[in-house]
Amino acid sequence: MAMHMEGSIEASEVMHPDVLESPQLTFAALNAKIDALPKFPEASTILPLRARWGFAAVIAGALFALLSVRLLPGNATWTLILGSSGVAVEIAGGIVLVLSEMPRKWPTFAGERREFAAELDFDFPEHLKLVDWLRTFPLDQREKLSEFITYRHARMKEKLPMLTGSIEKLGALPIVIALYLQFKDMHWPPHPSWLEVGLIFALVFGYWLSVLQINVRLRIQLYEMLLSKALTQKAR
Repeated sequence: MAMHMEGSIEASEVMHPDVLESPQLTFAALNAKIDALPKFPEASTILPLRARWGFAAVIAGALFALLSVRLLPGNATWTLILGSSGVAVEIAGGIVLVLSEMPRKWPTFAGERREFAAELDFDFPEHLKLVDWLRTFPLDQREKLSEFITYRHARMKEKLPMLTGSIEKLGALPIVIALYLQFKDMHWPPHPSWLEVGLIFALVFGYWLSVLQINVRLRIQLYEMLLSKALTQKAR
């Protein structure tokens, strides 16, 4: 009798749906799913990998050159060599940055429309799969994440103007201004003031910070859109 009761309890535990743990939806899991999506071959990002390397080379080369001419004796040979090396790295990074942003072929209105349509056709099925994956989670989890990400998105839109304003809309202009300030009164070896050095790197740092914030903001917008779409039940 006791054995029969134990067997019944075990069977009821296996069959009872409340005993099974429901899957947990997290932003980390959603982010991993988005990162794993296949990329359209011709798709462009805010700052491609080559452009990031070029940007890093510009910053590193400029910093090395400016600090070399500021901290080392002005008439020393090694000052000239080190300063020239930093400028060479900076120029090389600028060339990489410019080339990475240039189109592979001459853009035309019709060609850009065709390419964008092809990218939409490529991304649309993956978008539907991602929404279907979100719908496999309990509705209350989707609702909680959707409400939270909507709140955080609104908070971010309020905070961004206080940090960088609209500097991200200026494109490459901050880099051009920084290079102009560096070379406008140039004589060799250059002797920029500490104020000029600080202004150059404050401008470049603000630009880089804006790019990072745009990247995060676009991802938050994607979270919000996907979760909102996943709250609606799929039509049968």
